[in-house]
Amino acid sequence: MKIDLNFEETSRLELLALHAAKPKAQILIEAARYLLDHDAGCCEHCRAAETQKFLPDDEMEARFARILRHPSHAQH
Repeated sequence: MKIDLNFEETSRLELLALHAAKPKAQILIEAARYLLDHDAGCCEHCRAAETQKFLPDDEMEARFARILRHPSHAQH
């Protein structure tokens, strides 16, 4: 697999490899494995939304109707 990095990314990768005393390819493999193992391609907000429970349409409509009938409740 070919990976195209710009100059800054290549420089940062080289520094990481030097500090870790590992080849650049090994650093990239470890990074890819970490992302795959931790599903890190998805941000925390996305994961939170996946587990969040949504109200059924009829319940949402009922709540809006109550708010519209009693606007003072919307401020609480």
